[in-house]
Amino acid sequence: MKRQEIIKQYVESLKEDNELDYIFPILLERMGYRVLSTPRQSKGQSQYGRDVIAIKKIKGVSTLFLFELKGFGSKDITDRTLNEKDGLIESLRASKYTPYEDVSVPNLCNFPRYYVFVHNGLIDANALPTFNGFIKTEFPNGNFEEWDVSVLTTYFSEYLFDETLLADDESYRLFKKILVLLDGEGNTFKDISSLIDIQLSKIGTTKKENKRILLNMFATLRLIAHMIHFYSIECGNLLPAKYCIDTIILKTWAWILRTKKEKKTIIINYFNCLIGLQIQIYGEYINKILSVVQFPKGLFCFEPTDSEYMFYPLRCYDFLSDLVYFYFLTESFYNVSKQEHRNRIEILKNIIENNNACTMPLLDTHSITIQIVFLYMYKYAKNQEDMNSLGKYLIYTVINLIKRYEKQKMWPEMYGNRMALAKSLYVKDDDYHCESSLLLMVVFELLSYLNLPEFYSFLKQKVEESEVNLQVAYPITNGFDIEQLLFEKRLNNELAVQTNIKLPETIEYFQNNYVKKYKSIEYRSDKAGYYFLRVLAHKYYETDLFPDFLGRAYCK
Repeated sequence: MKRQEIIKQYVESLKEDNELDYIFPILLERMGYRVLSTPRQSKGQSQYGRDVIAIKKIKGVSTLFLFELKGFGSKDITDRTLNEKDGLIESLRASKYTPYEDVSVPNLCNFPRYYVFVHNGLIDANALPTFNGFIKTEFPNGNFEEWDVSVLTTYFSEYLFDETLLADDESYRLFKKILVLLDGEGNTFKDISSLIDIQLSKIGTTKKENKRILLNMFATLRLIAHMIHFYSIECGNLLPAKYCIDTIILKTWAWILRTKKEKKTIIINYFNCLIGLQIQIYGEYINKILSVVQFPKGLFCFEPTDSEYMFYPLRCYDFLSDLVYFYFLTESFYNVSKQEHRNRIEILKNIIENNNACTMPLLDTHSITIQIVFLYMYKYAKNQEDMNSLGKYLIYTVINLIKRYEKQKMWPEMYGNRMALAKSLYVKDDDYHCESSLLLMVVFELLSYLNLPEFYSFLKQKVEESEVNLQVAYPITNGFDIEQLLFEKRLNNELAVQTNIKLPETIEYFQNNYVKKYKSIEYRSDKAGYYFLRVLAHKYYETDLFPDFLGRAYCK
């Protein structure tokens, strides 16, 4: 796939407001125009069919250029958009017959005029005769041009992609490497993370915004995500696109928190464009897998290898965490109906019932998936049947934990070490550690939530028999911004761990006396309306969820 075709995908995605309006003046400056007025400068005022006004010498003669921009829903020109109110014909006439003055440019009113219609789409064949007739009548001197998506793609490639977007050698090298190895076996996508870090480092941490630098950075991030998304579709594997947009979202939000810009409207508008792309990519990824995952063993790979007994659970937990994050993400940006929540609960129930590996945790970090699934199902349970399904999910998890311990003397690997897990398919490897566990403590807490005393006692017996060290992790909030760090990396040294927790004899005593001494964090992310990003950060970096994630029932 040629680079031009990928850039075209990016150009087509630009919305007129906040995106095309911002980046187009920069394109003109790169092309040698002097921009006099932009849509931002005239926002809220009548623009008389000219969104951007610029001057440039043509054959030695200073010429006034009047640009009319149409994007997003209006980017493709049809008979309707030609003639509607504020449509193309009305806008071009207003541009032609309304004088324009700028005292900073002497004699501007005598400059020859040139009119350019800019749209990141195409003109419909049925509308073309009317359009051509109108242009021939209104602009008989030939002082009119149409820049459609093909023309814009060429200009973006020549003047923006090479000069502004991914302009430094290291970024360009990394990007080419990413695309070459995109669907390679065992690709960990570390280069994507490095590439994003380079782009964010260019903007620095100053409080005062430089709009041009901001636009360049966010445009670069969007372009990277769009191109990797496009190539992911080409190779039939959306995992790279999902990883890329997750990385961009988390690192960009960390930068926003670090520079304290979560209340800046311009920053949030740019950031929401990235969120919109994440919703699109996740939607495609989730829907593709949902077409098979609700069938019996839909996530099982039917190959004659023992390793599938390890890969099947890993695949299930990864997908469940992605699915529930997508639910949290979309409910934050859209008005999700009660019926849609019902449908989502049914989908979760079907996936878990048809894929028994959804209740086979192999890594201690699978406690993250267990808790976010539990929270969503508990939050939107509407009847006893829903609660019974949630109870079954927890009961089967307990049973499978105990079965694996009895058979192999292994609890889930405490560090989330997948390589050690792979080496322990038959016999526990020296690198496999399960002498301590946060997951087991989470399970006891969930058993208490649902009041399942028999399984509490059953699991307690095996835990005490194995002498496994039960733990709870607490974030350290003194000396640094724990919320910002949550979005930057996996937290290790930033967590304090309570160890050697002794279980009460009965679930009743647990319910009445178990306490986690923890003061909740006042998250800036939540105040800004992005609470779901914390779920993304925990699942992406595999940082253990904080003690009050499920509520403060056991926190004081």
